[in-house]
Amino acid sequence: MPQPPPIRFSQPIQRILGTFQRETADTSDDSGGKIHVSDTVSRLAFVYEKLRNIIDYKEDHLLRKNAIQRILKRRLLGGGTADSVARPLIIELIQARYLPNDEVPESSVELVRRILARYLTLIRYAGERKPWDERNELSRWLLGLAAVEIEQALASNRREQALAEAMYEVLMHDLVLAGASEINQEEKNLQVWLAIQRALLKADETMVAHALFRLYVPEWDALDDPGLQSLAHRFEELRTELDRTQHHKLGEVLLRYTKRYAAFFWIIRDAVEEKPTTAVATFANPELLNEAVRRAASRRYAEARAKLRRSVIRSFIFIFLTKMLVAFVIEVPFELVIKGAVDRATLGINLAFHPILMFLIAVTIRVPSRKNTDKLIQGIHDIAYKDTGRTLLSRLKMPRQRGPVMRSVVALLYAATFVITFGFIINILGRLHFNAVSGALFIFFLTIISFFAVRIRLSAREYVVVDQREGPLGFLVDFFTLPVLRVGRWIALRAPKINIVLFIFDFLIEAPFKSFLEILEELTSFLREKKEEISS
Repeated sequence: MPQPPPIRFSQPIQRILGTFQRETADTSDDSGGKIHVSDTVSRLAFVYEKLRNIIDYKEDHLLRKNAIQRILKRRLLGGGTADSVARPLIIELIQARYLPNDEVPESSVELVRRILARYLTLIRYAGERKPWDERNELSRWLLGLAAVEIEQALASNRREQALAEAMYEVLMHDLVLAGASEINQEEKNLQVWLAIQRALLKADETMVAHALFRLYVPEWDALDDPGLQSLAHRFEELRTELDRTQHHKLGEVLLRYTKRYAAFFWIIRDAVEEKPTTAVATFANPELLNEAVRRAASRRYAEARAKLRRSVIRSFIFIFLTKMLVAFVIEVPFELVIKGAVDRATLGINLAFHPILMFLIAVTIRVPSRKNTDKLIQGIHDIAYKDTGRTLLSRLKMPRQRGPVMRSVVALLYAATFVITFGFIINILGRLHFNAVSGALFIFFLTIISFFAVRIRLSAREYVVVDQREGPLGFLVDFFTLPVLRVGRWIALRAPKINIVLFIFDFLIEAPFKSFLEILEELTSFLREKKEEISS
């Protein structure tokens, strides 16, 4: 009986399997030793980071990069240099468990020092003869890029990039972008690539800016002092171009599109990583692949439930702490001064309503079903065994340009929703005898809660690939809650700049606490050396 011909993998899957196998086989060791920190100090640093991250409320995958940026800012403001900051930076990351203990090679110190020295030199040259505020903003932006690059140097992202390249290859083979004839093909390709960085790798604006910076300055790693001076002379022009590309009108359209397909590649990654050494055999057998996808999807759904619980708890704590602080700093003193007494009913509603709302929203969120898993399997088969003509992809149309009359009508309707929605809320609060301050605080936290809840809901549904139908009721709810969400998003994007609790942590607690940990680390190292001397 003749054997069936061997199954041929698509080019994207060959790319993923090849990279993951090379990463698994890479057992290179550094003969210079590994960096070690005290377990006692690490426990203290880890607890501190957990507390701070609850207040900051950022996505888990951004925490290490943000920690690097925070450490750089603190140490460089204290007069640090690339030479003096590189090693303490790595030690702090290991202490806080952003990097594993006894696994980071000593050679990483020199790698981080070179990266940081290059960015600091560019900051110095590009910031010459600039006003203080412009120089400060430039420094903040470039240190953000440095944080991304340092993270990538300390924790390899080759697998993520292989996944992104595979997804790009799939989309560029099958995606038809209609209604964008004025945009050249090179720009379309670049915007698809950026959308994949945002959707698949969940890159924030700093990470996208770094990816563009490295694309526009491919010689960056080899630049010497004269090269950095030359780059500084054209830096304003370069940054303007980067900003234009990063905020291109195609960006949002393509991001919404690529988000629908990211789940297929996350599951592919999980199926490969489950057993990297047998991944080729798994993908060569459709039945084995189906089982691997089901297991991977099941794990992802469980992780989504756990992440949902963590997000709700973090949001609850963040809102509770902030509300307590604001209530007793603003609301209670205002009522005592104006009314001579505190209205316990309005204060109680203001303190209890929003956490209860968050809980009610959270319990209504559902994770994907078995039907969703079947759709994942179908899509992954398309990706794995077809190089073109995949059924999971569709023609993407650019939003139709509205005429001036229609734009005016839509703008008026949109403005009307703001008036109706917030007018209704204010009317209800007036009937409950809220004063101007307590009412403003209620609305402020309602918008924040609503925005957090939508983010949590979307996060829990990241793996949903089945089509979602929306009825008339859902349309009306979305239409009239949109103003609340828009205001909440606007506030949330600016919250870190006005977060008093975060300011206290970063400027009044972190510096002395980290100095204490540094002394404690030195002390434990000294005691360990003395014990070794005695035992030798």
